[in-house]
Amino acid sequence: MSTPTPDINETFAKLRQIYPDDVEQIEAEQERVSKLLKLQEYAEQETTKELIRLCRADIIFSRMTIATDRTLDDKARAELWAIVDARQWFLQMVVKDFAGELASIQAQLEADLQV
Repeated sequence: MSTPTPDINETFAKLRQIYPDDVEQIEAEQERVSKLLKLQEYAEQETTKELIRLCRADIIFSRMTIATDRTLDDKARAELWAIVDARQWFLQMVVKDFAGELASIQAQLEADLQV
């Protein structure tokens, strides 16, 4: 289950349509975000670090629940996988080493399941 990555330029185009009086500010923000996306330095901001930590925790909790709770119905499983997909999408956008991040999450899951 994977979530399609939204086009940031498409998002900013919609914002310009919705808020025509703020086009200059929106374009400045689009340029700033584009630069950050290229550099991936936003991952070093404290707020982003906290969001990364929360995403990791959500992924681990959701996957642990899927793996261990035999009472889950199909709808609950789908909802948990949607959480995993959304959090992984965010991590893919912000962390410099996405594969390493996934490996770290997997290692934590395996350790938790051993307990």
